[in-house]
Amino acid sequence: MKTMLLLTDFSENAFRATEYAAQLVDPLQVSRILLYHAYQSSIIGTDLPVTNAGSDQQLYLDIMENLGLQQDRLSALVKHARIDLMAEDVSLPAHISQLCKAEEVDIIVMGVSGRSGLEKLLLGSTTSMMIAESTVPVLIVPKDTLIGKPIQSLVFTTDLKDHASIPAHQLYEFLDAFPATVQVLNVDKAAGESYTMETKESIASLHRIFEKYNASFDYINNSNTVEGILSYANQHHASMIIVVPRKLGGLASFFHNSISKKLAYDSNIPLLSLPAVKA
Repeated sequence: MKTMLLLTDFSENAFRATEYAAQLVDPLQVSRILLYHAYQSSIIGTDLPVTNAGSDQQLYLDIMENLGLQQDRLSALVKHARIDLMAEDVSLPAHISQLCKAEEVDIIVMGVSGRSGLEKLLLGSTTSMMIAESTVPVLIVPKDTLIGKPIQSLVFTTDLKDHASIPAHQLYEFLDAFPATVQVLNVDKAAGESYTMETKESIASLHRIFEKYNASFDYINNSNTVEGILSYANQHHASMIIVVPRKLGGLASFFHNSISKKLAYDSNIPLLSLPAVKA
């Protein structure tokens, strides 16, 4: 992994995500960090003062100055990666795929706005749109994420459908980077009961995917998927939850309605979304 894209709105919560990202730089072998602000983006609000009197050029210069200040803070945390700055008058997430391709981005890290917190980020459509548009992993860092705590447990969630969509090479980059326990979790209303042949084949495929990581597999009953996931993750002191949302249905709903609310109010666990492999 080479280039990390850090989205910022200059808030302290955004910098919390930057601090968290900094501790991933060496394990993921990131050699370049792109500190980025889209000042027309609908992803997050900005704490940067904007007046009608300022020209577009002055606005750009003010943003670059703020990026420079954040670069100074980040430089104190990262020793072995180049930090580049970029500000664009564009709207994300429509631009994200083009940006990632042009800058050869390997992972996106995004924090939350200081004014509305994780609720605004997740309850709106922007996060799900970012994930749908992105061809690289997207890491969402809640505002209360603990900094400096080692990554010791990774929980990979699955609905036991379309296992061929799991991007094994991107998943392995994370599993190889951290000496963490790996737990594969399926939450269902009736887990383990009357599995179809297709489901059994998916389970066998998952065991092959995680074979060399000595992963544990748990199938639990819960009528509320997100409550089951978060309860399990908290009980096992998970450092990160990993999902592979599908385009329609399944875990795509992870970013909507009650699931998003639950994440917003109850979770301080970073969430990593891996882009599904296209059929």
